[in-house]
Amino acid sequence: LVAQCKSLLRGAKVRGGQVEFRQDPETVGCWAFMAAVQDLAGVADSAKQPPLLGTCLPPDGNRLQLVRAVVAYGSAHPPALREKAGVLALLALRDAFPCRKE
Repeated sequence: LVAQCKSLLRGAKVRGGQVEFRQDPETVGCWAFMAAVQDLAGVADSAKQPPLLGTCLPPDGNRLQLVRAVVAYGSAHPPALREKAGVLALLALRDAFPCRKE
């Protein structure tokens, strides 16, 4: 996942709020996977509970931030690169976007 997302970041450009990048299996794989993670990250059992994945994305956040978080986490934690993509993404997002305890 990290290699795919690094490839995406190398060519990504933001224009008018839209992210443009080279469309190949690696970059599209990262983008699509992170779209699913982004959708799941906001799911909670109820309004009073934290999200099920245990990560609190900023309301004004975007998918490119999530991609950057995964790449940064993978670079900082090489043993995590042996994890399945879903586990790696979860660890990265929990690290980058922790939920505040109230």
